[in-house]
Amino acid sequence: MTTELSPDFAGRIHVRLGISNDSVRSVDIDSTRPQGVTKMFGGRSAEQTVLMLGMIFSLCSTAQTVAALTACEKALGLQPSDSEQAARDILREAEMLTQTLMRIGMDWPKALGLPPAITAVKCALSAQSELQHAIFGPNDWKRLGGSGFTPNRKAVPDIINGLEDVIARDLYEDGLVDKILDTLDTLGINDFGALGPGQSPEVGALMRHWDTAEVKGARDAYGAGLRARFVSRLVDVKVLEQSQKILSDGLSPCDPDRTAHKDAGAGEAQVETARGALIHKVEIEAGRVKAYDVFAPTDANFEPGGAVELGLKGASVGDRSAFDQAANLHVLAVDPCVLCEVEIGDDG
Repeated sequence: MTTELSPDFAGRIHVRLGISNDSVRSVDIDSTRPQGVTKMFGGRSAEQTVLMLGMIFSLCSTAQTVAALTACEKALGLQPSDSEQAARDILREAEMLTQTLMRIGMDWPKALGLPPAITAVKCALSAQSELQHAIFGPNDWKRLGGSGFTPNRKAVPDIINGLEDVIARDLYEDGLVDKILDTLDTLGINDFGALGPGQSPEVGALMRHWDTAEVKGARDAYGAGLRARFVSRLVDVKVLEQSQKILSDGLSPCDPDRTAHKDAGAGEAQVETARGALIHKVEIEAGRVKAYDVFAPTDANFEPGGAVELGLKGASVGDRSAFDQAANLHVLAVDPCVLCEVEIGDDG
């Protein structure tokens, strides 16, 4: 059984804003993201499905793979060791950290006309591959039941601590974070896209850290808008750094659980990504996938009535160029996992 994969299989999003009387009157969001992938994986083995999911959703391939492994293992009655699960979580959180740093260090500076933190992003990307090698060695970690490994218990914390030092220098000592916050002040857009009373935050960094002191301070001062969303990303970095250290303490040599206890069943997994909770659901019959569904955080955040629309509808336009910058920053702050285009037009 073969299926041709479109290079644009993960889809894309188009946001069109209708302007009338210097105000956003309409927000139309068109998404071509797949809402279910049963047809793609139906009839395939669980092993094939796990490998394909990581390739199809390349931006968060580690999280997709971990979710697929966990869902399929639950369906088949496989139980990887605690150490194996900790190792997978380290790789997943390393991916989360890289994507968060890309937003903080590359995308936000570009949108605001500031110099990027290229070194931190490059080091984060390197750390991902270095951690995989230090934990799993030559073993393939994308195996149902686990790969089994003997971790390098010195190298793993050294990699994590080394990246933490680079982040501290590039983001804080060199002043990038202060420059971004100062620019939001200067442009007067700290509150742009703020949620209204009683409106729930999007899944992701803002929801995760809604009540932390830093994010609450930004919300109290400016509402849940651009500044609060940016600050929540900074909190994410600190939390991920600490979590990886704790997980590394739980690493120990382990053996895989490769004998499936059944050839049919249902499994569900939820893992956290930079953009929020990712959910996988699978049904397996006679060792083959009968149904498979992926529920991604981007789908919830960009749905009608979601955070993107709430932050834009009714917004005052004023200077068109300045509004365009703020609107694109809002979409960036909510953080789509696919290519997203913002179009601004007149509603007459």
